[in-house]
Amino acid sequence: MGILQYKRPSTYLIVLSFLLFSFGFVMAYYVHSTVKNLEFDAKIINETGMIRGSVQRVAKLVLSDSPELSNEIITEINNLFDHFISDDERSRHHGVNDAVFDGIINLKGEWRSLESLLLQYQLNPSETIKRRIVEESEHCWIAADSVVLGAQQATEGKVGNFELFYTILAINAVTAVLVILFVLFYVRKKLEYESSHDPLTGLLNRRSYEKMVQSEIARSKRYSSKLSLILFDIDNFKLINDHHGHGTGDKVFTDLAAAVTNSVRETDMIFRVGGDEFAVICPETDANGAFQLAEKVRIRIENFHFSTGKKETISLGVAEFHDGINRRQLYQHADAALYSAKNNGRNCTEIFV
Repeated sequence: MGILQYKRPSTYLIVLSFLLFSFGFVMAYYVHSTVKNLEFDAKIINETGMIRGSVQRVAKLVLSDSPELSNEIITEINNLFDHFISDDERSRHHGVNDAVFDGIINLKGEWRSLESLLLQYQLNPSETIKRRIVEESEHCWIAADSVVLGAQQATEGKVGNFELFYTILAINAVTAVLVILFVLFYVRKKLEYESSHDPLTGLLNRRSYEKMVQSEIARSKRYSSKLSLILFDIDNFKLINDHHGHGTGDKVFTDLAAAVTNSVRETDMIFRVGGDEFAVICPETDANGAFQLAEKVRIRIENFHFSTGKKETISLGVAEFHDGINRRQLYQHADAALYSAKNNGRNCTEIFV
């Protein structure tokens, strides 16, 4: 029956949800890491600019005989270098790429040369050292500019990589849409199916019967059309369960549902209304027409080869709807006719009079 098409919806939903979570995690991680790298690149640019300015300032202070202030600035410059590279130049921050790292190494070398000249000048000022200080400060300025430019280029490259972010975002959005569509059209359909069908036979259940019979009664009243109800059950079904087990009984149910479905008209609606009791709503059909249909079903079951290898029969009761009764009374009439069929020897059809 149609129940097979809803067999594993939870698996599909779990897979889609996992993909949605995975893409979301990758996107979040990518954005986080990229933002952190951009922040570090900005720090490199800012602090390298501070080194560049401080180098020019300290050179002027030393040359103007202000050793106390110059010593403070020298300490600040060395501390700034420690943010990017260790004293032994063997370790570096993971956010510093090769080009920037090489530039910082070069800048640090130029600074060490300038720092040595500044100390020499403080101890023994001379025009020769003064000229060398001016030249070396220019070298530091150029090296600092190179680091800033490298960091800016690295930042531009990372910003360009944000195209990957938009790709992941698009994939994530598509996956989210698939999850929503799956819930709307598949899970909802499965839930509707399970709430309206018998899980064993795939036939409509008692809840569906109550809804459909009320609808057909309303239609019969409105258009003055005929409407009949057939109730039937399996003769001596308790013996099947007692002698052969519930597994065999369930197999009889599924075989019976298939046989009856192939015997009624497309406009007729079949229900399992409880236990071994079944109902057929027959629109546009009077009691005689329903009786003929019931007999067709009965003979079909009588001659049907069940997969259990046993012969089974059914008893049927027919009732026709008419003004003055409600859906419960219609069911009671068909049930009374079914009871008469049982009392008349089973494997027969009776009409409620």
